Amino acid sequence: METNQYQPYNATQKPESGAIANSDPAPVPESKPESAGAAPEPVYAASEAESRSEARAKAETKANANAEIGSESAALLYDPAEAAQIVHHLTDGYFDPEYILLFGKLAGGTPHSDPAAYDLLMVVRNSPEFDWFQAKRILRYKMPCRHRKITYINLYILPFNHVESTPIPFLYFAHSEGKLLYCNPHHCFRRPIDFARAHAEARFHFDSFRTLGNDLLEQAQDAWVEGRNNRLAAQFTAQALVYFYHALYYVYHGMSFDLHDPVVMHDRMRTLSTRLMLVFDDNHIKNIFTLPRLKEVLMKTTYDAEFYMPPHELELHMDRVQQAARIIESCAACRLELYEELSGKR
Repeated sequence: METNQYQPYNATQKPESGAIANSDPAPVPESKPESAGAAPEPVYAASEAESRSEARAKAETKANANAEIGSESAALLYDPAEAAQIVHHLTDGYFDPEYILLFGKLAGGTPHSDPAAYDLLMVVRNSPEFDWFQAKRILRYKMPCRHRKITYINLYILPFNHVESTPIPFLYFAHSEGKLLYCNPHHCFRRPIDFARAHAEARFHFDSFRTLGNDLLEQAQDAWVEGRNNRLAAQFTAQALVYFYHALYYVYHGMSFDLHDPVVMHDRMRTLSTRLMLVFDDNHIKNIFTLPRLKEVLMKTTYDAEFYMPPHELELHMDRVQQAARIIESCAACRLELYEELSGKR
């Protein structure tokens, strides 16, 4: 039996094996009367080997705990502190949301944005003062891109009634796979979804707008090659891009986009494809101004008799729109395949 570390010394007791470093029995001292209230003399019964064993056990326990913490941190694809900072700025007097979800690639779910981006769904009870575009500006001022670990923030602001009554794949992925970053305690999430219906509606809208876009690109090419009608070719090209963006938005979100401005539409959907960003994003080295020029085309070609675009510039914009059309068709086809696969599993 192992003795207590601070057990009173007994002169008649023989030491246990390994209790002391010397194996020879210790001499028995003469009995002396103990004075009243004197503290007993301690006996250290733990061996040096046992002390080392305990130290090793403590070290292993600490190492295992650190390894578990490290593995949890490594499993996250985003910085929780940075995500919390985003939520803080959004809720600090600007919005009063019911909840905010992080979904898509960073949450470990079905990819939404192609590059690393905070795909956020913010659900509000009442119409907020600011829209998604202004919210991105607020975050850009509060958290400059150069100070972020993840540059892109892809924010959706939707009313609660719409979310509750609209079973579309976009909302299904966000609610079933997303991480809850902020929530009022009185909410519970509903996830009804009919993927067969969602696939059929997305396919219908995609085919409709894609057909319109391709027809306009063909007409633009005819006007450019056969008649050298720069005005008509530019107008058809700009409108074709708007149709392709409408197709892409409906396939991913299950609802129509409420604007027709190619600059705003691209900013709303740019993270859905890195290749799309490469086509249209201005990198301050190679001046890419296609989107602002196409916006100008839509505004001026109908009523401005003096509108003119140099042939070499028009040819450049037409080529970029054709590239974008192929990228959008590829992205939408992949998403439609996913819906079709999920409809067969349910």
